[in-house]
Amino acid sequence: MKKLILLLFSISSTILAQESYLLQINRLRLPFNNEGVLANVSVSGVGQGELDSIGFLFSAGFFLSGKNNDTVWANGVATASRIQDYQPGNVDSIPYDPKYGIYVIEGPAFGNSWQKWRYAVANGADFYDGNGDGVYDPLDLNGNNQWDRNEDRPDIIGGFTAWCVYNDGVATEDRAFEGEPMGIEIQQTVFAFYSYYADNKVDPRASTFFVRYKIINTGKVSDVFDSVYFGSWADTDLGGSDGYIDDLAGCDTLQNSGYVYNEGYDYSFGINPPAHFIKILQGPYSYIPAETFIDNNTNGEYDEGADTPLDTAFNFKGEPNGVDTLSGAKNLGMTSFIHYEKGVGDPDNQQQARNYLQGKEQYGDDYDPCSWRFGVTHGVNCDEINPVFMYSGDPVTQTGWINNYDTDQRQLASSGPFTLEIGKPVTIIIAHIAGRGTDSLNSITVSREFSEAIEGFYKSNFTNIVVSVDDEAEEFVPSSFQLLQNYPNPFNPTTNIGFRIANFPEGTSGFVSLKVYDILGREIATLVNGEKPAGSYEVEFDASALSSGIYFYKLQTEQYSLTKKMLLLK
Repeated sequence: MKKLILLLFSISSTILAQESYLLQINRLRLPFNNEGVLANVSVSGVGQGELDSIGFLFSAGFFLSGKNNDTVWANGVATASRIQDYQPGNVDSIPYDPKYGIYVIEGPAFGNSWQKWRYAVANGADFYDGNGDGVYDPLDLNGNNQWDRNEDRPDIIGGFTAWCVYNDGVATEDRAFEGEPMGIEIQQTVFAFYSYYADNKVDPRASTFFVRYKIINTGKVSDVFDSVYFGSWADTDLGGSDGYIDDLAGCDTLQNSGYVYNEGYDYSFGINPPAHFIKILQGPYSYIPAETFIDNNTNGEYDEGADTPLDTAFNFKGEPNGVDTLSGAKNLGMTSFIHYEKGVGDPDNQQQARNYLQGKEQYGDDYDPCSWRFGVTHGVNCDEINPVFMYSGDPVTQTGWINNYDTDQRQLASSGPFTLEIGKPVTIIIAHIAGRGTDSLNSITVSREFSEAIEGFYKSNFTNIVVSVDDEAEEFVPSSFQLLQNYPNPFNPTTNIGFRIANFPEGTSGFVSLKVYDILGREIATLVNGEKPAGSYEVEFDASALSSGIYFYKLQTEQYSLTKKMLLLK
């Protein structure tokens, strides 16, 4: 006890946490602060996000909007657009108290940063409860100078982990938009992974940093906010202050990403400037009747035990923290993407910000790909393009809707709607990827490849990364149970269903079943029914004897139950 008291005294006599910090890992440098601002902060002489010591990101943050009953609200952190509605600390805390700074995990296990994490936990931070007593107490119980699974540790989710908390309590007169604070608290984690190079393989993590937003409705204004949208915002400046006016924007709906790339040669990067992808890696969860669950009691809400789940939402937390699952819901992907220019389109009020988050023009009109003055279409019917995804074409092949006016770009990749209820935080994970190829267009291709690899890394709960074609041939043991969407879908008459089985917890059976049901819940077919070791599997379902309609397939183990729907069209 005396040793612990002395240790806490030592911590209290030093700086608890910092208002800003500089991430330096692999090829990246990123300054950020405890108010939600990424890049547009000066730390140790670095005032922007850098790749290979060259600026590529001037500022990044987010927009958030919802409805309190029928009243629209919106706020955000977007410093290039003069939007800063968040301040350090928990709701109703004293802003700029030193304990509301950034807590960075560095140094040895059980060292100073692990002990300081007690203050982060007091502010709401998560931790791994190794001894199961519900209290964060990072002690080396085994006396071996290394962390073991029966011991507590901070919520570490990468080689670099930094946590802070901020809230939307900036005074009304100082906010970018009209309106009062909504009592929203955001716990932010910036994290990244050390990459390793072997045999000339490229590790996508060398060019990627992640931001996890845990969004909390404290109930100070309302217990429920409906129709909420979240948008990851960035002012990408490829080449820093020397090259920001010749950038173009685009989006890749298959990668759930918006991106900015360079028109061509860049003064700072040269012939191969990077492309900056904002990837919605883990979108907000949403319950959608007839899509994520069958509303058996017709009340419009998912009720465990009464309704039939059709999908599952996930919150991947890294090892050893595991994966949270929500039956009857799903994680939304990118639901819109827009760009606007410096000084031409900054939102002036809450409704304009919300319009952007919904993929609409500043004043609420739909974009028209056929007449939009900053884009052109190639090889497609412009009337058939979904206008909420600006520039969803492919600049590499010059097909689809493409941005043709290079300037200083701001991009916003959004996801929604979802509900923000008191006591039910929503966790969103964004990946910022800066892929650098042989030229500006090849950088888009490289960033897409990185995006695919990062997607797989995320779905392995941040444990396995594919860095080359050769790696794909290596044996892969999933770290979580997954049921994949059948393909093709719709189908006639056969389709393939894939699933992944992780190692079963000690003391449990490895029994797995995969069954097909009709819309009334009657069992139609059994595709798998027996013991299965960890691994990836795929089975074929033949519906030749069935009539057209919606069917459901369900993966069942002792611990997990996952269900998805498929459509048979004859």
